[in-house]
Amino acid sequence: MSPAERIQIKIGDKPYDISPTTIPYFASYTDFQRNSGQAAEEHPEIPLFETAYRGVENGFRHCFRKLGTDFADYHTLCDTLDFLCIDTLGGRSINTIREDFRSGKGQYELEYKRSILVKGNKAAARDSAFRLLYLIFTAEFADEVKTRQKVYEEVLFVVSHRGIFKYRARKTIRTAYEERFHVSEK
Repeated sequence: MSPAERIQIKIGDKPYDISPTTIPYFASYTDFQRNSGQAAEEHPEIPLFETAYRGVENGFRHCFRKLGTDFADYHTLCDTLDFLCIDTLGGRSINTIREDFRSGKGQYELEYKRSILVKGNKAAARDSAFRLLYLIFTAEFADEVKTRQKVYEEVLFVVSHRGIFKYRARKTIRTAYEERFHVSEK
């Protein structure tokens, strides 16, 4: 199968046109079905597949829009992304996620003795907000103390920038951080 091919498959009741490079699970699934002599046109229902598919195709920021604030759904979505072998982080670390967040802020540039606001890339920042959530849920950190501080700084950035991140993203990321790292008062 060439990488340019797309797989037409029905998952549950809905048909999908899936790229095997973005969702590698279906490339192996269809190969296995073909080798065993079965039709690979249908697949049993996958929890929150519609949301995962929309996140892969249009950007992970759409997952916040689609799910709402039910925290258990985010755990299920991350499990689905793992099951489908989707490269959610795209090789990003906490440091590159930080850079994506900073790119979402607008900056002023001086032009002809006037300051002009250049809008930031909010889409990249919002996509990285979901990547941060995924990192909090699934990553095993080598140095838990150092990473905890870095993650705290990024969570604080998300929570404090209302103009970039919507309510659902801010609330979900804060709740995920509090669940994973057990915040205490000083």
